[in-house]
Amino acid sequence: MKTKNLVLMLAAAAAAFALAGCIDVEESVSLQRDLSGTASMRMTVDLEPMVMFAAAMTHGMSGKPGDPTPAEIDEARKGFLDKQRHEDRAEHEREHATQREQLVKSLPPGVRLLSSSVDEQGTKILARFQFGFDDVHKLAHLKLPDKGDAGQPGQNPYQDPFSSLQVVDEGRTILVTLSGGDPAARLQSQAAGKNPAAGNPEMTKAFEAAFKDARFAFRLESPFEVVETNATRRDGRTLVWEIKASDPQPKMPQTLMARLRK
Repeated sequence: MKTKNLVLMLAAAAAAFALAGCIDVEESVSLQRDLSGTASMRMTVDLEPMVMFAAAMTHGMSGKPGDPTPAEIDEARKGFLDKQRHEDRAEHEREHATQREQLVKSLPPGVRLLSSSVDEQGTKILARFQFGFDDVHKLAHLKLPDKGDAGQPGQNPYQDPFSSLQVVDEGRTILVTLSGGDPAARLQSQAAGKNPAAGNPEMTKAFEAAFKDARFAFRLESPFEVVETNATRRDGRTLVWEIKASDPQPKMPQTLMARLRK
């Protein structure tokens, strides 16, 4: 096997774990007064760190010192994209159709799938889901399809996107909370005990870069008056929390919170 093919094969194997890095997730909930509404999730996974890892492996195996050159990185990226282009698109579409069917069957009563899509744009994979619900409390039981086995590398760290969402009726007000917003903590927890980068300086470097760039955002829309919140920004009654793994810990709320007046 040629060195280049070996490196790309290793990078492809590592890509299953790339969901634990270079990840950008946006979730949103739009509430009506009766606590029905819509919810959506958009996840972008960038496999560029795996391209960098492949280039570093090729560079190192050739006996060259230092970091890979821009030309070597471009060559590794070209190899990755060529591999993507030669994969069976029909098979991918069948997999997506099967996962959509499984998702629809697994939805909690009162939750329906409005739309879903999975797109590949270069080294990026974009997944989008939108749901309708008759009771916001049912979102906590929603699980997305996942190709990995439970507890194994490749499992989607955001498979249950709204599991920590709580909406409590306090009488005159409604308290909305969401925990687990720190993307680095979630991804590191997913990686605990099964980090394939252990003992490999180049792969460890790629993983650290991926964790550093992780981002999570949550958007809450409702017709209620906002009484209290720790949202990072707001536009009228629309609240937005944006958390980056690179944010300093004191700045990062452990629980996203909004108290709304009915």
